[in-house]
Amino acid sequence: MSAMASLMTLCFAAWGAGPKVEPARLTIKGHTAVANAVAFSPDGDRLASASDDDTVRIVDPTSGKLLLTLKGHADSVLSVVFSHDGDKIATASAYNTARVWDAETGKTVFTLAGHRDSVNSVAISHDGAWLATGSDDDTIKLWDAATGKEAATLNGHTDSVNGVAFSPDGARLASASSDNTVCIWNLETRKLLRTLKGHTDTVNDVAFSPDGTLIASASHDETVRLWDASSGESDATLAGHDGPVKALAFANDGVLLATASDDGTVKIWDLSNDEEVGSLEVHTDWLNDVAFAPDDATLATAGNDGIVKIWNVPKPKPSRAAGEKK
Repeated sequence: MSAMASLMTLCFAAWGAGPKVEPARLTIKGHTAVANAVAFSPDGDRLASASDDDTVRIVDPTSGKLLLTLKGHADSVLSVVFSHDGDKIATASAYNTARVWDAETGKTVFTLAGHRDSVNSVAISHDGAWLATGSDDDTIKLWDAATGKEAATLNGHTDSVNGVAFSPDGARLASASSDNTVCIWNLETRKLLRTLKGHTDTVNDVAFSPDGTLIASASHDETVRLWDASSGESDATLAGHDGPVKALAFANDGVLLATASDDGTVKIWDLSNDEEVGSLEVHTDWLNDVAFAPDDATLATAGNDGIVKIWNVPKPKPSRAAGEKK
């Protein structure tokens, strides 16, 4: 291989043996510190990014044009999410609070105060009725989204809660913790249903699949685990990253899973066979978050370099006939 060819191989990401992926479609600068989280609006017309510069920037993911800046947090913003109707944005901060914002005006609707330490993650239920927050105080709190009032505190973890996720039907909540476990909670009874054990280090993120049948967890042990959401049994372990796995995201059609790592890569996994179908070298520094756009053809990443990048993501060719089971 020529020197130029070698250079091109290093500079351009590819999906393993699959289709080529172009360089980042858009590189978005503007944060003055680490970019911690990214989230697309449900219609895909807006992208929110949360940063250690205490702000959230809302941009047009097609042009990168700044649409809105959310200011009000007094410390790093660690998590951001849109409500499923796109009208609200929720954020979590190292200043022990979370906030709910009007997505159109950028004004604060509620400040959620009650945690005794950094709030690492925030989630909104699919029906918009509830918010959940996870904190370094080892607890999860549930909040009434209509009033901003605290509804419950869930105790069970023995270390920081780094990620929270509602099931699609709103009946359960999953939480990821530095105690190396994932807890599943019944939201009607507010009781612990089961504890998922298998990771050997901090669990950084957790998500339900779009159909609610799988739970995925990302860990400092450099792996991602897939769990049966009903039984809690471990279905698979996805290994391939060379550093802690910080975040993950299911594609909206449930076919692909994206994982982001401190090794600077995003890996894409085909959930029909639990195999890696590509590795995208996206940042020169640690990666903190990854998100699919609603069309599943676009991916956003957030890095320690403070940069948000937008990628065109072609899907790999199906590895088996439609409907064929593993």
